[in-house]
Amino acid sequence: MAIERLLTGGLREQIKELMATEDLVMEAMKDLLKDEIKAHVRNVIEDDPELKADLKDAINTYFLAQMRSVYAELKASRAAARLGLRLLPEEMHGEVGDALIGLFEKEIGTLLEKAL
Repeated sequence: MAIERLLTGGLREQIKELMATEDLVMEAMKDLLKDEIKAHVRNVIEDDPELKADLKDAINTYFLAQMRSVYAELKASRAAARLGLRLLPEEMHGEVGDALIGLFEKEIGTLLEKAL
């Protein structure tokens, strides 16, 4: 039977299946280890109210900084668009303005879909 598997390639397929199973077991073990580490970190944080408050404040500060950064990029984009419009000949303002509005509508729609 082993010779038949060798000749037909069945043994190779079984080795591949065995290796795939081994990979699955290794990934499961990694996930379990991650869960244990997360549980330990949560326990340490829950046991220290001051540390918990510091982490909450740091996360809030980080989130606000990220939002300010996005807002600054939005303002810079708006200023660049306004500058671009002023540099164009008057007869192109309407066409380019409509194109910009369409672009921003699409981007805002995409952001809202992701957020919701």
